[in-house]
Amino acid sequence: MLFNGYAFSQLDYAQFSRACREGDMSTVESIVTSQSRTPAFLHEGLFNALGSGNVDVARYLLDSGAPITKITPSWALAAPQGQQKPLFELFLQHGWIVNTPGFYGAVLLPSVIRAGNDALLDWFLENGADPNLGKQQDNRDRFGGPETNSCEALETAAEIGTVETVQKLLNAGAKIDNGAPLYHAAGACPPGSNPHAGLITSSKEFDGARISVMKLLVKNGARVNDKLISRHMTAQYPIVNAVMVGAIERVKWLLSEGTDPDMKGQFGSARDYARKVSSDETKRVLQVL
Repeated sequence: MLFNGYAFSQLDYAQFSRACREGDMSTVESIVTSQSRTPAFLHEGLFNALGSGNVDVARYLLDSGAPITKITPSWALAAPQGQQKPLFELFLQHGWIVNTPGFYGAVLLPSVIRAGNDALLDWFLENGADPNLGKQQDNRDRFGGPETNSCEALETAAEIGTVETVQKLLNAGAKIDNGAPLYHAAGACPPGSNPHAGLITSSKEFDGARISVMKLLVKNGARVNDKLISRHMTAQYPIVNAVMVGAIERVKWLLSEGTDPDMKGQFGSARDYARKVSSDETKRVLQVL
């Protein structure tokens, strides 16, 4: 898969791939030892073993010389959750470290947060994962290192994680001033919805669930009127982001914390946006009805 397809041309490949996927260790060993195997061939087997969560097969292939490429560890996140931690422990035993970047400096911590595996997140942090590392914002160097003042992990947790996840990252040294986690928490929208496609109606439960995260961020130094600095077209302010996703409870909370509904971002102010696309309740809260 990562070696120009050469592995596919080798005899026994289909049988080998299937055996790695199904955890058939005797077949894997028989094929690997039947002749000299290339790193490409071994890596293809490793890829299949990782995605299926076959720890013993993965260990055997790594011991046999399968390489760990820049994206190899990410495939362990496709495994069943109970097998993810043992797979990453294998990588650690074979010289990989948790802050090793993939392409364009992307480290795995944000992906671990998205995976929702709390035990794996704890393991990453215990093994030194730095929450202030993240992918390059400008994709300047495919093989280069990560940004060292990134907020990607904390912003990801603020948007989709629990308050406990956010606290873990703060305890590990995540810096709020590296980015705009409050903005991301305020703009969390229901799965599958797109605020740029039209009016979103968030349930009261989904809407309010982010407020505990927002409170924690403010307690730790986030400011409700902070402006997101980005080269992209964005709402820029937390309250505008909340209006865009129909998060009425978050809008109310931000107002109670002293946010200014007239600050203008690239989509106008919260009141400007509410006049154009929002529910009547949001309009009433912002006094534009």
